Amino acid sequence: MGKIIEVSHEKLKDLTNLALELYSGNIYEGLYRELEQMLNEKKHQFLLYMEEEQPVAFIHLSIRSDYVEGSDSSPTGYLEGIFVKQAYRRQGISTELFNCGKKWLKEQGCTQIGSDMEIDNQDSYPFHMSLGFKEAGRLITFIRDLS
Repeated sequence: MGKIIEVSHEKLKDLTNLALELYSGNIYEGLYRELEQMLNEKKHQFLLYMEEEQPVAFIHLSIRSDYVEGSDSSPTGYLEGIFVKQAYRRQGISTELFNCGKKWLKEQGCTQIGSDMEIDNQDSYPFHMSLGFKEAGRLITFIRDLS
């Protein structure tokens, strides 16, 4: 049985290594600095799941005061990211992380939590549904260079 800890600056390297597996297009140094900056802000919460002193999963929650699709309250909690190493999946770790993070969001005055996913992420949709999320809408984003 593992344990959940709040990420401190001492665990930032562990968080960055796990986050690189989720956000694979990033460079370590840049992601480390970005996570470090967020760690210093009170509107972000990072939790690590430790198995025998090794980090195997994390969750990143935030508090958003801008509009969150489908919400009717503000501030709204937001599930920014969650990741469990392949060998530890389907053991309830993500649910444990979510439930622990939910407590923090309630302490911050949030009554709802939002999230999003990439359309081709086959694991994310059933995960969200298993936690009780309801689909609030579908969004396709576009970008075009102005040149």
